[in-house]
Parts: sequence; structure tokens; C-alpha cells
Amino acid sequence: MIKSNMKNIFKLILKEQLGTILILCLLLTLILVCAVLLTYLFDAKLANKITSLVISNIFVGRVPSLSLGYAYNLPNNIVIPVNIITELILVTLIYPLFIFSFKGILKIKILEDFFSKINDKKHQHQESFKKYGKIGLFIFVFIPFWMTGPIVGAIIGYLIGLKHYVTIFIVFVATCFAISLWGLFLNEIVSMMISFDKKIIWITLLIFVVIILINKIRKLFSKRNKK
Repeated sequence: MIKSNMKNIFKLILKEQLGTILILCLLLTLILVCAVLLTYLFDAKLANKITSLVISNIFVGRVPSLSLGYAYNLPNNIVIPVNIITELILVTLIYPLFIFSFKGILKIKILEDFFSKINDKKHQHQESFKKYGKIGLFIFVFIPFWMTGPIVGAIIGYLIGLKHYVTIFIVFVATCFAISLWGLFLNEIVSMMISFDKKIIWITLLIFVVIILINKIRKLFSKRNKK
């Protein structure tokens, strides 16, 4: 449940950089939605595949989404941009929401645990961020480790005192590089697996997704039991 002071939010949207970031989020969302809808007019099967990539990225992550795209035999110029836009939409949405929550303008109950983990992550790597600054943030977003990535990186950028536009720019560049390299790597792996038997990649992808979902469900039940 979100409790908000609408007057303060509108002021932020109109006057502060966070407003521009939210507008960017709406623009990217509009571009993605329009692209999918236009694709439905010409090729419904392709549009369904693109939609599944977006959903997969949001709920499971970039690696399963990229792998799914290549399992569909989609080219790099579809798989990589769709994942980049999806992750940037998430960043430009959650980053302002975190700051609104941090400043007490919004109360976002569903994201409180996530924000708490990010704060712990910031303290864990505080010395590295102080030492390497923007380069450290770029590397943090770029490397594919647990609890790293564009959303976490953007929020940590704010917590260590970087300006909003600087943070979003670093996250944008690092995300583009990371997804592009992941895409090229996974494309080669998937192509090699398909050359033996196409069923192998679907079985591997299914097992990978099931493991991730089981892990998320297990953590959810663990949190509820603790409460």
C-alpha cells in the first residue's frame, strides 16, 4: 500500500531531476508498448515472443530472458534492445520511488525489504565506492553477481552522493555494455546447444527458470515464517 503526499510528488515531478527521470520512464514504456502493439499488426507470433522476453526479464532476470530470446531464434537487434529498454524502465521507475520513500514522501511497503538489502549492500562495499567512485559504480552495475545490477547500482549511486543524472547515465552505459556482452555470449552458447538438439536449450532454460523461481519462493516463505 502506498501512502503519498500528492502535492509534494507533483512538485518533484515539475521541478526536480527526479521528474525528468520519471518522464523518461514513461517515454521508454510508451516506446516499448507501441513497438509491441505495432509488431502485433504485422507479426503476432513475434510480438508474443517479445512480450515473453519483457515478462521474463522483469520476473526472472536478464539471463533467462536473453536465453529465451535466442531459443526463439530471434536476432541480436531484437533480443538485446528489448532487454536494455526493459531494465532501463525498471531503473527509471524504482530509482525515483526509492528516493521518495527515503525522503518520507512515499511509503512503499512492498519494496521496504528490497531497499533495506540495498542499504546493507552499500555499507558492505562503502570503502570501494569511496575509493573508486563513478568507476566503482560502473563496475558494480556491469558485473553479473548477486544483488548487483542497474536497479541496485542506481540506488547505491544516490546513497553515495552522486547526482541523479550522473547516476542514471552511468547505469545506462553499464547496462548497455553488460546486456550486449551477455547477449553475444549467450547467443554463441545457445547456437552451439541448438546445433546438437533444440530440445536441450529448452530443457536447460526450463530447469534454470524453475531453480530461480523455487529459490525466490523459498525466500518468500522464509521471510513469512520469521515474521
